[in-house]
Amino acid sequence: MYSQNVRVNNTPYQYRLPLDITLKFDDVIQPNDIVMTVVKAVRESDIIRYVKTDQRDAHGHDSMNMLTAVMLAFTLFGYTSLRQLQDYCANDARFLLVTGGMKPSFMSFERFIHDDLTDSIEDIFCQLNKYIEKEDGRMNTKVLYVDGTKYEAYAKKTSFVWINGTKRQRAKLWGQIMDHLMKLNKRLQKEKILYQFSILHEMSFEYIIKVCNELEKIMKDRNIKVVHGKGSRKHWLQKEREYFRDSAIRMWKYQLHLDIAGNRNSFSKTDPDATFMHMKYDYYNHTNVFKPGYNVQMGISDGYIRAVYVSADPNDMKAYIPFMDKYHRMYGEYPLETPADAGYGSYDNYYYCKQNHIQLFLKYPGQEKQK
Repeated sequence: MYSQNVRVNNTPYQYRLPLDITLKFDDVIQPNDIVMTVVKAVRESDIIRYVKTDQRDAHGHDSMNMLTAVMLAFTLFGYTSLRQLQDYCANDARFLLVTGGMKPSFMSFERFIHDDLTDSIEDIFCQLNKYIEKEDGRMNTKVLYVDGTKYEAYAKKTSFVWINGTKRQRAKLWGQIMDHLMKLNKRLQKEKILYQFSILHEMSFEYIIKVCNELEKIMKDRNIKVVHGKGSRKHWLQKEREYFRDSAIRMWKYQLHLDIAGNRNSFSKTDPDATFMHMKYDYYNHTNVFKPGYNVQMGISDGYIRAVYVSADPNDMKAYIPFMDKYHRMYGEYPLETPADAGYGSYDNYYYCKQNHIQLFLKYPGQEKQK
């Protein structure tokens, strides 16, 4: 029989040898893995000069490792949140090797992106393209294939503001205000108040505010108190002042809409930069194909995206010239050929190509039908 004596509070210890096992890139990552490409591109393209390193290296993680981790995450997954970056650096061997075994928190990445990556992402994108062009000597940058697509904005579909309707409502309101001013002048003359408002004035809410201030001054001169609440009878001058105050607010709102829209014919209240455009046909919901969105232009040479331009123009025809101007600012030259569909063909675009020695590879509307 076995002994019934059991030792209490017995804590066993498993002894381990203090072996220092260091992982290397060659031991875990294959030579043709995308991680090797990202690490090489980040280190050799000199994009680290777009990162502020004066304080990061002193009280945080290494700038090169942080930048490489961010670039690797966006390369592998397209979009990565700060929490996901923290999880990758803690559990993924590829990110552990990139960061040198360190495990930055999500706040470390937030401070790095917000405080240290101060330059525009367009500069980093251009620098990487120049590096790719240098490494891949076979890239033909003389030919740039241009095309665009529309992306729906994260905005409510019913938050639209139409500028033509805004202009009509603004003109209608101004006519009502002028008619009311004429009646007010007659009432002032009847009450023997020596003051007359001009009805020959340009359309602006500043003038309506001036009318409100003058009415308030008249009320103070005649010792008319401003009353509020139920059971209080308002003086007719107070009613006139409140009418013009509300009208000034409406005029200010219309003017604000016109300033936000600029040269566009519409915009969204929840996303003022988005313009209502005709999207692709919706097979599941045949209505609401007119949605707020952005027009994204891309230029591609030999499979590489060379330039991206996001605009609020509803069609591709107006976006071609700003897109080519951006390409020239990035690379200092124009391509010789820019093949594109018939959505880009216009007199202005053809003239622009002639001026900058770009061959006319833009189709014009109705070309195929004419053939």
